[in-house]
Amino acid sequence: MNWLDDFNASLIQRIKSAPGASPRLREALTYAASSPGKRLRPCFVYESGTALGLIPESITPLAQAIEFTHLFSLVHDDLPALDNDDFRRGLPTVHKQFDEGTALLAGDELLNFAWQTALELRSDFAPERVLSVLEFLSECIGAQGMIGGQLLELELEKSESGPSLEELITIQKLKTGALFRASILGPAILAGVPREARSFVDLEKFADAFGFAFQIADDLEDEKQDEARSKKNILSLMGREAAIRLAQDGLLSHPVSQKFTPASLLIAKLSSK
Repeated sequence: MNWLDDFNASLIQRIKSAPGASPRLREALTYAASSPGKRLRPCFVYESGTALGLIPESITPLAQAIEFTHLFSLVHDDLPALDNDDFRRGLPTVHKQFDEGTALLAGDELLNFAWQTALELRSDFAPERVLSVLEFLSECIGAQGMIGGQLLELELEKSESGPSLEELITIQKLKTGALFRASILGPAILAGVPREARSFVDLEKFADAFGFAFQIADDLEDEKQDEARSKKNILSLMGREAAIRLAQDGLLSHPVSQKFTPASLLIAKLSSK
């Protein structure tokens, strides 16, 4: 088994061994966690932590917590009240496979799993560092991050005026980029790197560049969708060639990009478009 198989198995095992969950809720949680995915965020946790001298086993709780948070966001985003998607990664979304109420509660429990799991960092790190990374993770998840970005997107969809490029970039940085920041910078916080340190700032700039490039790659995947929807993304407002070039340059301008497998793969993917 490779690291991805081991990691996926650890997520499922944590769900199945959790006390108190009803069989239906456990089934929905397992279904959400079993959907195929690249696990980019956990990959960043491990590669960032390893580069900083942390033992992979010690940061597994952070990798799991961030992935549980990501799964929570997907389950809720797919609900009719938000993106209203019937399929994700080729499979029925949780609310289609089960029902809306179960999906809503499954998402809640996935976020609860995230916090429970993150607290296990206390076994290997000083309390003050664990508290710092929990505070940072809270920023990335809440109104200053992912949830705030989702609400801005919801408000924009209700607006009669079309989105501006600035608005879309802000939404991307919050909704999509925040968890990449958590994945890349979380290990640095656990390693005791001060936020004002050059190495921390370099990682922060790289995280923002990756988040933007990831969004452009996602927009490229959506090019085949209907024209009305494609007009609402960064790619269409900035222009295809300009957006791809900016995304590539943003990643290539940061030397730390070479340390991260997801960055190398994304650069290659953008180069092929």
